[in-house]
Amino acid sequence: MEFNATFLISIISFLVFTFIMNKIFYAPLEKIISERDSIINTNYADAENAKNQALSINNTRKDRISKTQKEAKKLISDKVNDANINSKNLTQEAKNFSQEKINSAKENLHCEAVKTTEELKSKVKDLAEIISTKVLGTETKIANNDTDLINRILN
Repeated sequence: MEFNATFLISIISFLVFTFIMNKIFYAPLEKIISERDSIINTNYADAENAKNQALSINNTRKDRISKTQKEAKKLISDKVNDANINSKNLTQEAKNFSQEKINSAKENLHCEAVKTTEELKSKVKDLAEIISTKVLGTETKIANNDTDLINRILN
């Protein structure tokens, strides 16, 4: 192989071409690739952060839902218990009111019975006097001592 000026010019041309290609083509291309790699890494990190935030928000939501469900169950349980207590109180008040009415009615009936018995005793005494007057033909009066006799007869 011959080493002449053509060979030397070819080598110098090749080196100048390589230098120019590095400056014009390869360096900007490497810069673009580096920037894209940086953007991809940044986007990946952002996606990871967004994923972690979404998981955190999801866990927080689940905790809130669980807490709200527990509070709702407790509230429902408390309201049912309150309703049962109110129902028992109202039932007891109604029973007490009914018992008072029954006792009042019994007392009224007893008073009426005593009053009626007294009236009946008076009328029995009057009837006995009328009957004895008609049977004996003379007017007879029953003394107040005989009210014991009337009580024994009526009872």
